[in-house]
Amino acid sequence: MRGGARLTLKSRFTLVAAGAVAIVALAITAVAFVAIRTDLQNQVRQEVASRAASVARQAGQFRGHIPTDWLPEHSAGFGVTYTQLVTSSGQVRAPRGDAGLLVPSAQAVAVAAGHAASFYSTARINGIRAMVLTVPLAHGLAMQVAEPLTSTDSEVASVGATLAALSAAGVLLATLLGWAVARTGLAPVTRLASVAEEVTLTGDPGRRVEVGRRDELGRLATSFNAMLGALQRSLDAQRRLVSDASHELRTPLASMRVNVDLLMENPGLPAAERQEVLSRVGDQVAELSRLVASVTDLARGEPPAAARAPLWLDKVAADALDAARRDWPKTDFIAGLDPCTAAGSAERLRIAVKNLLDNAVKFGPPEGPVEVRLTDGVLTVRDHGPGIDADDLPFVFDRFYRAPSSRSEPGSGLGLAVVREIAHGHGGTITAEPAPDGGTVMRLTLPACAKPATDDRVPDVTRS
Repeated sequence: MRGGARLTLKSRFTLVAAGAVAIVALAITAVAFVAIRTDLQNQVRQEVASRAASVARQAGQFRGHIPTDWLPEHSAGFGVTYTQLVTSSGQVRAPRGDAGLLVPSAQAVAVAAGHAASFYSTARINGIRAMVLTVPLAHGLAMQVAEPLTSTDSEVASVGATLAALSAAGVLLATLLGWAVARTGLAPVTRLASVAEEVTLTGDPGRRVEVGRRDELGRLATSFNAMLGALQRSLDAQRRLVSDASHELRTPLASMRVNVDLLMENPGLPAAERQEVLSRVGDQVAELSRLVASVTDLARGEPPAAARAPLWLDKVAADALDAARRDWPKTDFIAGLDPCTAAGSAERLRIAVKNLLDNAVKFGPPEGPVEVRLTDGVLTVRDHGPGIDADDLPFVFDRFYRAPSSRSEPGSGLGLAVVREIAHGHGGTITAEPAPDGGTVMRLTLPACAKPATDDRVPDVTRS
């Protein structure tokens, strides 16, 4: 079906209920009709058999030698009961004028000849349907007794009409009840569809479906509300990211434009001043590159659990440490990495570890040291800088947050936010806490980390 011709779930449910009841009703009606018709016909058979027994008693007085001119009593005409005799030669003994009312069949002649047993049959006598019993009466002679089926057929037709009417009423009632049940039972689905359409139309996932039941539909509504909540949080985070990113990009872009305009408007600028301006432009481009890279990392999201692969966390940390040593050649890194396995994205975890190392270098002494440890599945990165104020600790992993004491340092405030997103995406945590004798300790904890049963590698304990 197309467009509006497509049946709704409620209509299909109603049709299925009506169809099931119709099938049951028709089956019951058919069985009842056959049973009643059989019972009425059996009553007629009993009447015909009783009449045949009465005629047989009358003929018993002749002791098997029935005269050729003998006829049973009340054999004339066909009103209530009609009786005639049939010889083995196929001749009919009946009152004058009635010999053609019932033409004997070949089976009736066989009964008269003694070659067949008694039997019931139906025939038309004077246009009236009748029940006929053919029984042997004497040697070479059979008797046929007929009873009209007019009243029986009338009763059968009346019963059939009554049963058909009751079946139709039952199907109609079942349709109405099915529609009512479908309307009540599918009301949560209707509300869910309405909310989904409204969210699609407005783009606002703030609506919720009312949950007032604990069955499968209630679970569906609860899951749908949870999905809308996750969608709303995602959209809110996206809006915050776009808003914060646009705000953070505005300042370096404006500064870069000022420097570029200065170069364009002063082609004769002394070489030293020109080099200084170009150096500032280069720093601003690098800052923008880092900011864009961080925003991209935040927008990428984390791979689903099914897409994560087993990895050596100590190997990932060692790769990030090598990259940090290349970027910060003057900084002293002290590393102790115990073998450890985890499940996740090696690339994303390397970015997280690298960001922690970059953060420790920027906010610690220029020469370090920066201490990196991986023990029992917990990665710690410690710097020996001034540390983080207690008031700033709860916010250091927020996007674009920069403590007042560190706003003069380069950076966008996204590095630690990226670390938190990656940690949460892998089911882990990231915390910051003051070190016992100064500085800050960043602690990255991932689930399912364990020391492998066999590993012939030597743990990376180095000092640059």
